[in-house]
Amino acid sequence: MSSPRVQKQFEAMPNQIRRLGKYAIDFREVMRWQGRVDSSTDTDFAGYDAAVMDFDSLTWSTGNQRAILVAEPAQDQNKTAAMKTQSHAAGHYIDGSSRYHLFVETPAAWTGDHARWLRDLSHHCRGQLGSPTKFWFTANGDEPTIKGVNGAAATETTTEGEWMLPYGMTYAGGV
Repeated sequence: MSSPRVQKQFEAMPNQIRRLGKYAIDFREVMRWQGRVDSSTDTDFAGYDAAVMDFDSLTWSTGNQRAILVAEPAQDQNKTAAMKTQSHAAGHYIDGSSRYHLFVETPAAWTGDHARWLRDLSHHCRGQLGSPTKFWFTANGDEPTIKGVNGAAATETTTEGEWMLPYGMTYAGGV
């Protein structure tokens, strides 16, 4: 089960990005999967909310405007369980404030449509949501995957970017 706040952010994201870039898409069909990263995986994101968004098609091909979004709950640097607030009703941590990890394919050219889509995605997360954002790039032609997300059995090799912080005064954890 996803946290309700992050789930709503995921659901609204395709329409917001569509408006930013004037994309001719049916925003209701962009979100391919959302849930929690399988907690039995050995990834650093086990148990976090995640979603797969693709502006192009259900099947992967090079140059797809596809991203895996992982919402990391606000927490202290050591991820101390005692520092998190737990919901008594659902037994999940209340993670209403998040920062985003965005797993995407490296564009073939940083001046093309794919690169523009990445800028719109970054603008939405950092600008409109006010959330710290980090990109993780797969090689051009490689589908971004994370073990435990949407049935993926392995995590694709990525190049880690730096954290991009929103402008102005915001809560350190994000939105």
